[in-house]
Amino acid sequence: MTHESYTKKGLMKKLQQNLWNYKVLFLILGLFLLVNFVWAAAQNFQKIAKEFQKSAISDFIGFSIKGERYPLMHTISELRYRVFAEKLGINKKVETRACSLNRTYGVAVPNDQKKFCQDYDALVELAKTSLIQTGLFEKIYLNAEPFLLYEIERQRARESVRIWIRQKMKCLKDKYSCGRDERNMIKRVTKFEPKILKTYLKLLYNLEKKLFPEEQVATIIKTKDLETLCGFVDQVSKKTARPGMILIDSGNFKMGSSEGLPSEHPVREVKVDEFWIDKCEVTNYQFLLVAAQHPFLRKSTFPRQFHDGNYLWNWPDDLLPETGSELKPVIHVSWYAARHYCNYVGKRLPSEAEWEIAARAGTEGAYSVEGGAEFLEDYAWFRENSGRKIHTTAQKISNPNGLFDIHGNAWEWVYDWFGIYTADNVSNSQGPEIGKYRVLRGGSWTNPPEYLRSAMRRDALPTSTSNNVGFRCAAKK
Repeated sequence: MTHESYTKKGLMKKLQQNLWNYKVLFLILGLFLLVNFVWAAAQNFQKIAKEFQKSAISDFIGFSIKGERYPLMHTISELRYRVFAEKLGINKKVETRACSLNRTYGVAVPNDQKKFCQDYDALVELAKTSLIQTGLFEKIYLNAEPFLLYEIERQRARESVRIWIRQKMKCLKDKYSCGRDERNMIKRVTKFEPKILKTYLKLLYNLEKKLFPEEQVATIIKTKDLETLCGFVDQVSKKTARPGMILIDSGNFKMGSSEGLPSEHPVREVKVDEFWIDKCEVTNYQFLLVAAQHPFLRKSTFPRQFHDGNYLWNWPDDLLPETGSELKPVIHVSWYAARHYCNYVGKRLPSEAEWEIAARAGTEGAYSVEGGAEFLEDYAWFRENSGRKIHTTAQKISNPNGLFDIHGNAWEWVYDWFGIYTADNVSNSQGPEIGKYRVLRGGSWTNPPEYLRSAMRRDALPTSTSNNVGFRCAAKK
């Protein structure tokens, strides 16, 4: 082979290699531009959805309450008009008629409306292509869901929305169960693709569970045991002024401990007026029922400034407590959440003095239980007997005042700011007027026995949440 032919062959090979590299480069560039275009379109649609979601949700609930058979279709019609009015500058729905006829039936668009209809088509296509991206649709829905739940509760539309959910689920599972117009709309948007339908069905199913949380856990509550013990249903006396609560008589007691931690000194005599206090720590079941009525307390909507970011951390969703935990004390609640719950149900957090006189039950020893620390495991859950987990409330013997888990299972928030005791005898003590930390009482399933003493105090930021902190409520006589 001559040098010249060898050189030509080498140049051809190099040129082919360069062409291949250019093809790969153009392919990668094309994919990159496509991804960016899709991402930009998704961002555009999310922006539009966020801008109009509240009005759309209010429309949907309004149509549901009126008994409209297809409330979602009416909502979409109103939503489209709002979007077109904002983005295209129209004043009447009829202004888009020519564009609709062109999209649906291929009717020619007048020359003076072609640019307008191009913009119209772009908005419609943006909605269609975004809705069939299940991940994007799910994200948009989940962002809107807290407001949706709030509006449903505010307008008392649970039953109306449930009727729509059942009809919609039936329609999505069987396309022949849909109304003609609704079926065509779903076909245009989803093409009845299994992945898309599965996502829509999951969201509808979860929405119904959140609207009727009591139906998800009510079967667990029996008309014996906890209903009677904790007062979910008071079967002992219909005349009880405060079902589920114990009346603590007024009296004097020695608060603190001379043998405990420095924060428990000095022992001083405190007078407390009579008051009511819950027999049991507030359970997930009770908290769930209140959150269902009062969206402010839900996991996704409770204001961030009132917790440390782990509020109801063990709940998978707003109205879904951890499976099997319904009758355990609610945990991962901040002082603010505990106080708000008690206030909402017409109660309040107990003061530190009220908590201690209730826990002591007329005793002056380290614990209110008969036999002291030696028999503590008959009355309380703590490190040595808890098996490293929190337990269903009221499984142990109550203290002499009839209070369950006053020692152990979960620390309990009380109202007071944490501060050093004064030597003065006081009446209805409520601690310092200001402070940085709030007080926790009672010890928990994670602690050794000495942390369960009646006088034991612990401080924590009011925003903090933990897997061993709960609360119980009190009320004035």
